[in-house]
Amino acid sequence: RRRLLSAATMSASTTEELDLLRTKAGSVFTDPSLQADWASKRFTWVPHEADAFKLGTIQREIDGGDAYEVRIVETGEVLRVSRDDVQKPNPPRFDKSEDMADMTCLNEASVLHNLRERYFSDLIYTYSGLFCVVVNPYKRLGIYTDSLASKFRGKKRKELPPHIFAVTDNAYRSMLQNREDQAILCTGESGAGKTENTKKVIQYLAHVAGSTHSSVAAVAAAAADQKTSRRSTVNDSSGMRQVGQLEEQLLQANPILEAFGNSKTVKNDNSSRFGKFIRINFDCSGCISGANIEFYLLEKSRVLRQATGERSFHVFYQLLAGATDRQKADLLLEDCPSAYPFLSNGKVTIGGMDDADEFKDTMKAMQIMGFSDDEITAIYRVVSACLLFGNLEFTSEKNGEQAILADDKVAQKICHLLGLPLVDLIKAFTKPRIKVGRDHVQRSQTEEQARFSVEAIAKASYERLFRWLVARLNRSLDRTIQHGVSFVGILDIAGFEIFDLNSFEQLCINYTNEKLQQLFNKTMFIQEQEEYKAEGLDWKFIDFGLDL
Repeated sequence: RRRLLSAATMSASTTEELDLLRTKAGSVFTDPSLQADWASKRFTWVPHEADAFKLGTIQREIDGGDAYEVRIVETGEVLRVSRDDVQKPNPPRFDKSEDMADMTCLNEASVLHNLRERYFSDLIYTYSGLFCVVVNPYKRLGIYTDSLASKFRGKKRKELPPHIFAVTDNAYRSMLQNREDQAILCTGESGAGKTENTKKVIQYLAHVAGSTHSSVAAVAAAAADQKTSRRSTVNDSSGMRQVGQLEEQLLQANPILEAFGNSKTVKNDNSSRFGKFIRINFDCSGCISGANIEFYLLEKSRVLRQATGERSFHVFYQLLAGATDRQKADLLLEDCPSAYPFLSNGKVTIGGMDDADEFKDTMKAMQIMGFSDDEITAIYRVVSACLLFGNLEFTSEKNGEQAILADDKVAQKICHLLGLPLVDLIKAFTKPRIKVGRDHVQRSQTEEQARFSVEAIAKASYERLFRWLVARLNRSLDRTIQHGVSFVGILDIAGFEIFDLNSFEQLCINYTNEKLQQLFNKTMFIQEQEEYKAEGLDWKFIDFGLDL
């Protein structure tokens, strides 16, 4: 009886969660009076400065048919609108459409209206043909529970409302059934929610590909040897524990990557300042057998300086806020971010985020990933050294331009943290040894050149640390004993961005996004049209911007 009651409660809870994804009534199109005379009135979309488009009714043609007199439905205002500026709306039955490919009228106004109406109903996912459009709600929604994830397992796309879980399940089942590798691309401008949805993809795969139940379902879907696979996945309890540990590590890799690779920008409180491709490998029964992470374009310059209102990488603030007094003493750290010139904006807080709690989460994630105490200490010694590099001060000799250290106290701290001889560190910045032909000579550095060298070393040190971290995560996630048959890849790169002050990183990020968009256009549009021509269809070739 208790089991039945528990199952009934869970079913009711999941139904409520699904209701959060379903269309609710209440837009301008659902007004009964509008639906009654839809056929008799000539509705149209007209441009609007504040709301992009407003719904209106055409009263009459003017200027010899080149323009219309349009009455705005919401306000009653009458406007003169050019014939070229009006766009046809969809009938009321397409209000808050789950798939915009089903709409009768596909134009900019109708697409924006549909996305807006769904967004204000907390329906952030909308299909657009093969794709899923997501509008960042900038708030927590209760639509990512494990019980809800179970509802999407093995379902066709039309059976349930749009969701990132549905997209992921489709990729997972296609991989199993066709034995072809799959890739999920998360694209959009900075702050669109790419990283959060990447985490939901991983969450779903860890859920459906990690339990005994999912393994059996995956085998059935792939039409593999069902009985043998069931025995190997269900009866081998030690194997299931190992897979469970792998899934937990896969989920915990993300807090580490976010701590060392994300920061606050003017558009996003948790902006990814690097791109990553996560490859999740599966065995023949559909269970996760390993994972691998590749990263691209780490924004190293953020270690040195940040725009007004922005922060450096989260880990610096986490360490200063969350480390114990003993840890700070061992790492030779001050309490306040303003003590470090490389944290140019001082203590910039993020609403809803406690850096001390985030530090604990990062430490816990490292322990789950199997980091030793010595490794964790070494990581934070490098982080502390990167901060201290910014506190080095140089002056010029009295009788020349040769740079010298004003005080070697900070240099001593850096040498202690990194295990370097003090003399060698000072020489590297003030009189570096360079190769000229076959000989090595010492070159004098000016004060400006010495500062540039310090900044270069700080950036390089942090990048090497990040590269080592990713390699260390891969050592925990790669399971050479378990051979993967296929994989699902998730691409999450920094989105389009334009700041008041843009650097080389913004050029690289935007160029990469342009190339990705061109690949998308070529794959989805150009090759599709070439297939039309090959099949002899009467088709006018459409250029989707390949000449950009």
